[in-house]
Parts: sequence; structure tokens; C-alpha cells
Amino acid sequence: MNWYSFKPADTLFFKGAGPMNMGENHTATANFPPPAHTMEGALRTTILKQNKISIEQYYDNSIDGKLLDIIGPADKKAGFSIIGPLFSLNDTLYVPAPYSWFCDKDNGKKNDRGKMPLQIYKSRLINSRLIKTSLKNLFWAKGEQSELETLGGKWISLSDLYSHKNTVFIKEIHVFFHEENRTGIALDSNRSVRPHHLYAFSHARLNKNVNLIFGVDRALPISDNGVLNLGAEQRFGLYSKMPDINFIASGSGLFMSISQTAGTKQSNEAVVATGKIQYLGGWDMKRGFHKPMTGFFPPGSIFNKKLNNNFIQI
Repeated sequence: MNWYSFKPADTLFFKGAGPMNMGENHTATANFPPPAHTMEGALRTTILKQNKISIEQYYDNSIDGKLLDIIGPADKKAGFSIIGPLFSLNDTLYVPAPYSWFCDKDNGKKNDRGKMPLQIYKSRLINSRLIKTSLKNLFWAKGEQSELETLGGKWISLSDLYSHKNTVFIKEIHVFFHEENRTGIALDSNRSVRPHHLYAFSHARLNKNVNLIFGVDRALPISDNGVLNLGAEQRFGLYSKMPDINFIASGSGLFMSISQTAGTKQSNEAVVATGKIQYLGGWDMKRGFHKPMTGFFPPGSIFNKKLNNNFIQI
């Protein structure tokens, strides 16, 4: 793996899948942290820029074969995969909390943004003759005191993930960034200002001492340090190559996704614990049209198979 840190120069904006229909809704939904496929597209653009390849050459596939193997044809997926993105805060790496870990609801509310350790229950797979089902293994969460809630959707340090302790410090997502509301003008088909139409956007600004961290499963033909354009409105920042991140193989047979996982037949059959499905689309630059909407399992979802390089054993 090749790991990079990214520090935006300003705010970042990643539009969600919600529509913005004139006369109905003028507030755009946002996704943060960005999906892995958004990071992938940004890196493909960076490869083209740093290797002085025009977009026309790329669309015509008239570039070096080895480079095309890495970047992938314009109408297909890239020849590399993105791992993450994750967060670092004060040089500590944070990963999504597993959806198979639970805490008492009352204790979760008193946690005060990760300043107190939280008692957790790590659920397990059971196989019982008393339950009639075609599934080979059943997922079982058991609490001793009160109703439980999953830690999925929260964040924990990589060291806490592998600590084998029953208490961890959790971080809510907004510990890493805050939102800033922006208002912009609407444009018509000729790129002229549309009178009397404004739109509201929610931008994300990383908090102090926070970086985005992402991995790439192939060596890319880019410099170790440079500028990366990421997200809408030509937002950019500085990326830097960093030391490797080591994930520990536990032998549990359970794997956690640290990025969103597309809802394919294979992933549907392997999922063990997950949260609310996230629907994402995108824009196809070559076709000049929207990509089809796809459902994704959220980061922190648990599977009984390692489906790709975005999975770590827990």
C-alpha cells in the first residue's frame, strides 16, 4: 500500500445524491468524508496533469499502455483502488467504529465527544441448533444492563480497535470537521446567471490538526508531494506521501470495511452487521451525464469475507 495525507487549502464540498429542483429545494445535501470513488477520480486527474496528458488523449486512449493500465480507460474503473479516507487528529489515526460493537444508550450520550472511556460489548457469531435458519452463522448482540446501540457511525483510534479492551474512546464525526454554509448563484444552460435563483451549500472545513488519510493499492506515477484537486468548485489542497499503516490480522474471520462498500450480490451475501444504506451517484465526464445511483454499505460495516483491499480483519 501507498499511504498519503491530504490537507485542504480551504473548505471542501461534495454534493450528495439529493436533487435540487427549481421551486422545490434549493439546499444541496453533502457527503463528508468523500467516498473512495471521488478520491479515485481526483487522483486520475492528478496523474493526467503531472504526466502532461490532455483530456482528449485520455478519452481516445492514445496514451502509454502501462500508464493506461494504472489509470484505467475513461469509461471504466481505475486500475487502482482507494483505501479510506480516514482521519488523523494530532497524529493519531482514526478508523470507523465497527457496527458489531455496541454500548449502552445512556452511557453513549454521557460520553462527551470522546473525553471519557466508553464501556463496549463486542458481539459475536453464534451457531445454535435451537434456531432454525438456512444461515450458517447468526449475529448476536447481548447487553447486560440496558438497551444497546451500535458504535457504527462513530470513530475510534486504530490502537483502540486492536486493544482487546472493553473500554474505548469514541469520536463523533464532527470532532474532525465543522460545516460552513455557503450561498451561490444559479446558472442557466449558457452558463449565465439565472435571475432570482440562489442555492445553499454546506461546505466542510477540517478542524485544527486534522488531516484526511487515504491509501492506494498500487504505486502511482505521481510525485510524493503535490496539489490535489478534490470535490466541487475546484477545491484543492496539498497531499504528501507518508509511512505505511499496519493493520493487524486477528484471525477472527470477520472483516470491517473502512470505506463505503457497493451493494453487490457478493457483498449482500457476506454482510454481517451494517447501518443505513447510503445512495450515491456521480458525474460521468466522458458521457457528460449522471452515473446510475448505487447503494453502499457505510464504513464500519462487518462482513465474513474480505471482498477488497478496503477491508481489515478485526
